[in-house]
Amino acid sequence: MKRTTIKLLLLSTLILTQSACSKKDNLDKIKIEEKNLTPCQPNKTCQYLFTENADIDGHYKMNTGSYRLFWASQKSEGIESVFYIRTPMKGDNFELGKTEILRGDVKYLNICPACNTIPLKAVDGYVKGVNLTPGKQADQTKWLLEMQIVLQAEGANGTTETVSLKQIYYPNFVYN
Repeated sequence: MKRTTIKLLLLSTLILTQSACSKKDNLDKIKIEEKNLTPCQPNKTCQYLFTENADIDGHYKMNTGSYRLFWASQKSEGIESVFYIRTPMKGDNFELGKTEILRGDVKYLNICPACNTIPLKAVDGYVKGVNLTPGKQADQTKWLLEMQIVLQAEGANGTTETVSLKQIYYPNFVYN
């Protein structure tokens, strides 16, 4: 009886260890092709930037924190749309899913003082990112992010909008 229990424990430990390792291996293999980047729409100005050791609060204010923070902004006359993506500092790649989006790691802000719009909130989708220059210093790196985010009016259970974006992000800081 004891021998069978020990064997079962060893077998379950082996299975758990292998599945944990295979999940890490899959994360290390995130691939995004540097093709078909999303162009900036005509008559708009776009920026794709990131900073390190940062965070964003509930009022969309950047603070010092423990994340790598990416943001994509699109501006036109009097209107600006911004996505903020909060990711771990470690590693040369990452993947966020619905759980992280609902946790608040992806935020959307639409700034339009003259518009009568309902705020939208990220509720589903994914964001994948890879460091295109992993051997370089942080202030000389560039990241490729691919995302598909489902936005929904806050407090509503109906209409959604899906935004897809694939672009290269550059550092917004200087170390040296």
